[in-house]
Amino acid sequence: MINVWTGELELKPKLKKQVQKAIRNSPFAISNSVSSSLPISYILNIGNRARNSLPHQNPPSAACPCYTTVIFLYTTRNFDNRTVRAPMQIPNLGHTKELRHCAQVRAFRRGNSLHAYLRKFGCLNDVFIANNLISMYAEFSNLRDAEKVFDEMSDRNIVTWTTLVSAFTDSGRPYEALRVYDDMPKSETANGYMYSAVLKACGLVGDLDRGKLIQERIYGGKLQGDTILMNSLMDMYVKCGSLSDAVKVFHNISRATTTTWNIIISGYSKAGLMVEAEKLFHCMPQPNVVSWNSMIAGFADNGSQRALEFVSLMHRKGIKLDDFTFPCALKISALHGLLVIGKQIHSYVTKLGHGSSCFTLSALIDMYSNCNGLTEAVKLFDQHSSFNPSISENLALWNSMLSGYVINNCNQAALNLISYIHCSGTILDSYTFGGALKVCINLLNPRVGFQVHGLIVTCGYELDYVVGSIVVDLYAKLGRIDDALALFHRLPRKDIIAWSGLILGCAQMGLNWLAFSMFKDMLELAHEIDHFVISTTLKVCSNLASLRSGKQVHAFCVKSGYEMEGFTITSLLDMYSKCGEIEDALTLFDCIQEKDIVTWTGIIVGCGQNGRAAEAVRFYHEMIQSGLNPNEITFLGVLSACRYAGLIEEARNIFNSMKSVYGLEPHLEHYCCMVDLLALAGLPEEAEKLIANMPFEPDQTTWRTLLGACGTRNDIKLINSVANGLLEAIPDDPSTYVSLSNAYASLGMWHNLSKAREAAKKVGVKRAGLSWIEVAS
Repeated sequence: MINVWTGELELKPKLKKQVQKAIRNSPFAISNSVSSSLPISYILNIGNRARNSLPHQNPPSAACPCYTTVIFLYTTRNFDNRTVRAPMQIPNLGHTKELRHCAQVRAFRRGNSLHAYLRKFGCLNDVFIANNLISMYAEFSNLRDAEKVFDEMSDRNIVTWTTLVSAFTDSGRPYEALRVYDDMPKSETANGYMYSAVLKACGLVGDLDRGKLIQERIYGGKLQGDTILMNSLMDMYVKCGSLSDAVKVFHNISRATTTTWNIIISGYSKAGLMVEAEKLFHCMPQPNVVSWNSMIAGFADNGSQRALEFVSLMHRKGIKLDDFTFPCALKISALHGLLVIGKQIHSYVTKLGHGSSCFTLSALIDMYSNCNGLTEAVKLFDQHSSFNPSISENLALWNSMLSGYVINNCNQAALNLISYIHCSGTILDSYTFGGALKVCINLLNPRVGFQVHGLIVTCGYELDYVVGSIVVDLYAKLGRIDDALALFHRLPRKDIIAWSGLILGCAQMGLNWLAFSMFKDMLELAHEIDHFVISTTLKVCSNLASLRSGKQVHAFCVKSGYEMEGFTITSLLDMYSKCGEIEDALTLFDCIQEKDIVTWTGIIVGCGQNGRAAEAVRFYHEMIQSGLNPNEITFLGVLSACRYAGLIEEARNIFNSMKSVYGLEPHLEHYCCMVDLLALAGLPEEAEKLIANMPFEPDQTTWRTLLGACGTRNDIKLINSVANGLLEAIPDDPSTYVSLSNAYASLGMWHNLSKAREAAKKVGVKRAGLSWIEVAS
C-alpha cells in the first residue's frame, strides 16, 4: 500500500474508493502515522472531495501528524478560506498551522471560532498557541483582541513581546509599540526582531534619543553583525533626520545588501543631497527598481527635472516602471507645468495597464490640475469613479480631485465634492479636511469655516499635526487672532503652516510686535523657517520701521542661505527702503547677479519713496534695456516717483506707453497717480480731462485729489464739477462735506459753503468740540 500511495497515483476511480474504505476501516488509519497521513495527501490531491473524505470520526492521538498534513497542504496550496474545514480535535501543531492559514487567507470568522475553541479547551495556556493568536489578530488589524490575548496570558516569552510590538508598529501605532517595549521585564532578552520593531517605531515618532539607546543595546548584545538589524538602525536614523549617524552605520556594515544601499541613497535624497546620492547609486553593485525609484523620488522632491531623465534612462535600460515611478514623474511634470510630457506619461501608463491604479490615477489628476487641465482631470475622475463607486476604497483619488478644485479656485465644486463624500458615510481623513479648510481660506467664509472646524473636532482631527495647523492658518486669515492663538498653543506639534499663518495674520491685523515675537520664538525653538516666513517678518520690520530688527533678520537670511532667494531679496529691498536706508538697498541690489522683474520693481519703488526719482526713472530704463518688460506694479512705482519729483513730461510718456507699447490697460491706481501729478503741477483741467476719459467710474480718492488742487485756483466751474463727482461717488460720507466746505471757504464761495454745511447736518456731521484740561500748577 505504501508503495502505491507514495508514487504517482493513476488508480481507477473504483480502486481508489476501495483503497479509501480499506484504510478508513483499518486499525492503522489512526495509529499508523504513515498510513494515516498518506491517504489524506492523496485525497487533497484529487480535488473537491477532500472535505468529505477526511477520517475525522474519531479524534487522533497527539502523535498523529495526519491533520498536520491537512493543514500543511491547505496552506502550501493556497486554498481559500472555505477549504479550512479540518476537525477541531487536533494537536497543538495543527492548531498553530491553522491559525497561520486563517491569517494568510484573512478568514476572520474561522479565526474567531478557533480562538473560542482554544479558550474552551484551555489551550491558551500554551504560549506557542497564544503567540500565533496574537499574530493572527495582528494580520486582521484587530489589535484590540490581540492585546486582549496578550493580557490574558499567564506566561509570556520574548516572541510574545516581539509579536505585539511588531503588530503595533506595523499598524502605524508606534507610541503603543514603545509602551509595550518599556513594559517588557528585564528578564527577557530582546532579540534582533524586537530591536528591529522598536527601531521602526522610533523612526515613525522621530525619537532619536531612544533610537541611539537601542543601538547601544544592540552593540552590547553583539548583534551588529545582523545586516537586517543594521538596515533597521540605519533606516531609523534616516527617518529621524540624522543622516550622519546613518552614514556611520552604513560604513560599518560588512555585508551590505541591496536594501542597505537603497536606505542610504534614500537618506541622501530626502536630505536634498542628490549629488552624493547619485554617486552612491552609481557605486551600487546591482541597482534594483527600488534604487531607481529612490533617486527619482529624491529629484522629484527637490523639484529637479533630472527625475524625468532618470525615468527615461530607467526605461532605456529595460527596468520595468511601476506604480511608484509614474507618480514621481507626474509630480515633476505638474510642478513645472509640463503638460505635454504629462500626457506622454499618461499614454504610457495606459499602454502598460497601470491606469487603474489609485495611486497613479491620483498623480494624473494632480498633474492635469496643476497644468491648467482641470477638464481632463474631471473627465479622468468621472471615468474611474463610475466604475469604482466606493469612496472609502478610493478616498485618495477623491482627495486629489478635491485638491484640483482648490488649486483652480473652483471653490463651489470643491464644497459639493466634500459634501458628497461626507454624506456617503465615508470617514474623512486628514487630506480631506486639509482640502476643505483650504476652500474656506479661499472663500474667507467664517460660517463654512466654523462648520468644517466642528466636523474636524467631532472626528478627532483638531490636534492633528497637519489639520490643526491649517485651522490656525484659517482663523488667522479671518482675523480671529485670539482663536488662532488658542488652538496654536494647544497643538502638540506645530508645522510651518501654523507658524507662518499666525505671523502673517498678526501682521495683517497690525499686531507687528506680536508677529516679530513669534518669529523669535521659531528661532529659539529651532523650527524650520522658509522664505515665506522670512518675507513676512521683513514686512513686519518695515511696518515697524525697525531697522535694527530688519538687520537681524537679514543676518539670519545670510546664515541660512535665503539672502538671494527671489521673495526674500525683494522683501529686504522693501525693508531698507521703508526704513530710510536706500543706500543699503542700492548696495544689496548691485549684488544681485540675475535681476528679475520683481527686484527691478522693488528698487524703483524704493528710490521713489526716498526722493530719488531720477534714479527710479534711470532704473526703469535700464530694466527695459536688459530685455525685461515692465508690469503694472513697475509702472505704478515709476509713476509715483515722477509724482514726488514733479516729472510731468516723463510721467506722460511712461503712462502713454503702458497701452501703446506694452499692451497693458492702466488701472485706477495709475490714473489716480497721474491725476495727483497733474493737479499738483497746476494742471487741474488736464487732470479733469483725464478723469473724463477713464474707462471706469472714478472713486472718491480720484475726486479728492483733484479737489485739493482746486483750493489753489479760483475756478468755480471746475470746483462745481469736482463737487458733483464727489457727491455722486460718496453722498453719505460726512467727510465729503467737510472737504467741500474747506475748498469753498478757501475760495470765498460763502453761498456754496452754507449749502454744504446744511447738507452736512442732514447726514450727521458733528461740529468740532473743545476739551478743557486742568494742569496742576
